[in-house]
Amino acid sequence: MTDQNPLVSIIIPTFNRAHLIGETLDSIIAQTYQNWECIVTDDGSTDDTDTVMAMYVANDSRFKYFHRPAVKSKGANACRNNGLDKAQGDYIIFFDSDDLMTEDHIAIKIKPLLEGDYDFTITKTKYFNADDGSLERYYNYKEFEITAHNYIVQNINWLTLDVCIKSSIAKSIQFNEILKSGQEFNYYSKLLMKTENCIFIDEYVSLRRKHNESVQNKLLVHRKKPRGSFFSKWETYKDLKPYLSKETKKELLYVCTNIIYREKTFFVNEKFLFFKELYGSFGFSAFNFIPLVILRKYSNRGFYFREKLKNRARKNE
Repeated sequence: MTDQNPLVSIIIPTFNRAHLIGETLDSIIAQTYQNWECIVTDDGSTDDTDTVMAMYVANDSRFKYFHRPAVKSKGANACRNNGLDKAQGDYIIFFDSDDLMTEDHIAIKIKPLLEGDYDFTITKTKYFNADDGSLERYYNYKEFEITAHNYIVQNINWLTLDVCIKSSIAKSIQFNEILKSGQEFNYYSKLLMKTENCIFIDEYVSLRRKHNESVQNKLLVHRKKPRGSFFSKWETYKDLKPYLSKETKKELLYVCTNIIYREKTFFVNEKFLFFKELYGSFGFSAFNFIPLVILRKYSNRGFYFREKLKNRARKNE
């Protein structure tokens, strides 16, 4: 018989969020579903995070606080992996240290897992401090089914904090600690290659905080985003290559190529390997990549060669 009150592990990485994490943890304490543990891993904070966490741990034994192991590279990826190692629950929820849970967050996520034969659930997130509906673009499930292909080519998407996963499956996958951004894309691509047995719940159970960033910081993020997006896709391709369908391989490589075209920069250091993979999937059409890179780097041309690759990527053969 299925345990109707299983332990749920909530995994949170944090860095210099002493002024915000208390509100996040209070929203967890307020859950209607109370059989949880919350594992917070600090990524080397220099503020009062230790002091704040010491208070919560002392008042509620369900909170567990760790520091990222010194042998692990800095980043939320390593912190989430540490949380997965420490988790004792039957189910896993990933969360962030500056966002909030609705009081029925866990209850709504876990109900279908207890009543049906699903491996994970997907819910929705909205901003709580801004009139911004931009997150709706992630939940395109009326048009596309939830499959590995549709997620990997980004016909569908969701946020890191939207899911609840069976622990045995979540623990069988690691966050790629090389990646500095796009780590959730890599992780959930690997999840869907293991199982597509999930259900979407059309309810908002996560409340995201929209930060007022400085103009300088926004420019910095804008410059880094294409590079991060490229490496997220390229590392995912390398991680999953033996398991991807021909169609998905071509689409993913084309996405990488299109980022190079848009940004006029060949990000990847493994140039020979990248072209080798292009040739393996596109055949002689891969040679369109060479004039594309050269023309795009020194002019605004190269569109014709990009379209040749695009058409080849979307030919089902």
